[in-house]
Amino acid sequence: MHHVTEHSRGGPTHTDNGVLLCWHHHHRLDTSGWEIQMRHGRPYVKAPEWVDRRRIYRPVRNHARDKPLRARST
Repeated sequence: MHHVTEHSRGGPTHTDNGVLLCWHHHHRLDTSGWEIQMRHGRPYVKAPEWVDRRRIYRPVRNHARDKPLRARST
């Protein structure tokens, strides 16, 4: 589990401060340009500029918990 606010910087060791990442991404998050923050226990991710020019935090969808997005009308 990756602690969004590191324990060494005062972050809690609780699941509300953690996200699951694979080994590769866990160890390269600090140098990859990706950023994660928690809002009310839900992770929000900001992509590097080469992926998202606007660099805004977007909520991570949990497909098992969240309702599917509605299809747009054409």
